Amino acid sequence: MAMRVPRRAAVTAVKLIAAVPVAPVLALLAVLERATSVRRRRSAARPRLVWGPVPIISIKYWSQAMRERGYESITCVEDVYPIYSRNDFDRHRLEFGPRGVWFEPWRDFLIFAWALRHADVFMIFFDGGFLRHTALRWLEAPLLHLAGRRIVVSPYGADVAVPGYLGIWEEAMLADYPDTAARAPLVRRRVDHLSRHADVIVRNINPGYLPRWDVLWPNQFAIDVVNWAPVAAKGRANGRDGEVIVVHAPNHRTLKGTDQVIGAVETLKREGLRVRLTLLERRPNEEVRSALQRADILAEQFLAAYAMLAVEGLASGLPVMAHLSFLPRELREHPAVLECPIVDTSLETLTHNLRRLVTDPDLRLRLGRESREFAVRRHSYEALGRIWEAIVTAAWHGEHLPKALSEGRAE
Repeated sequence: MAMRVPRRAAVTAVKLIAAVPVAPVLALLAVLERATSVRRRRSAARPRLVWGPVPIISIKYWSQAMRERGYESITCVEDVYPIYSRNDFDRHRLEFGPRGVWFEPWRDFLIFAWALRHADVFMIFFDGGFLRHTALRWLEAPLLHLAGRRIVVSPYGADVAVPGYLGIWEEAMLADYPDTAARAPLVRRRVDHLSRHADVIVRNINPGYLPRWDVLWPNQFAIDVVNWAPVAAKGRANGRDGEVIVVHAPNHRTLKGTDQVIGAVETLKREGLRVRLTLLERRPNEEVRSALQRADILAEQFLAAYAMLAVEGLASGLPVMAHLSFLPRELREHPAVLECPIVDTSLETLTHNLRRLVTDPDLRLRLGRESREFAVRRHSYEALGRIWEAIVTAAWHGEHLPKALSEGRAE
């Protein structure tokens, strides 16, 4: 009886075999493209940007911010998460070449070759670039540098998640992502690899293993402040003569402190306050935007600073609750964090702070105005594009970063 080869093993074998003839072809393409890099630098052409392949919504906004500054910028992703839309991104991997399992071993090589021809600076995460699912994953950065291209890397969370480096986030991370410990050696290897090869590394608010960074930029999230905006004046309910709506939208309950949010709302209800919790789990982004426009308070997350949802709440003119004081000193004392109007809230202070916001409509209105102003000042296309342009320009020309950026004062 013939031995049956597991499908995953068979696919891996085919990918390894495919990489053998492809490697010299990509190396030759990189050598040829080096002349393009030299010519474009000498002509002072703005570098062309490609973002991906992990489908984090931030790349949509970052790319748009750079397009508004006159850059040729494109996103190319390997998937689209259910909470987002295909229209959020420019290119999808399945659009390269024919559909079908037989073409899969070759698709990522085709995408890499396309990106090499159409981009000068590769904006990626620590998971890796367009060859990350191939046998050539560790050669991608050297190939890019052989072609005279540049690499800018920043973390999004899971790509730097190594136990021992996650602080108070660690227990929740292990609960929501049980394979974190098992993946840690690979994660560390990827981070170490790109730490050696990246031209610029951005450290943001995400905790994790990051042995090297060149720019400290805690509020790296971007938002379309036109699309995400207040639509009407907020009500003045105080929980006694009117209902106060609290939105909480977790993708991972333990990491976000969802059970504690539910408990805090129930406590306030037992005290006689009229509070309604709108709980949105893994819902489409447009549904979240609609809910924020009707809400009075956003309860974001209570272990690890703030993330994209908080920025959406800030831009929507809401008072936002999240945990800031857990941050290490260099982040906690950054100007962008010091001026942030988010109500610093831990699991221990959640009920108290929620009660204060529910019962004080004047405080909510003031914080809502400050939230909107902060989002425009720190998270808009204008604000983010200005910093990204400084980073990209320095990386592309091999120059020193502006002093403010290299000293951790990205503003």
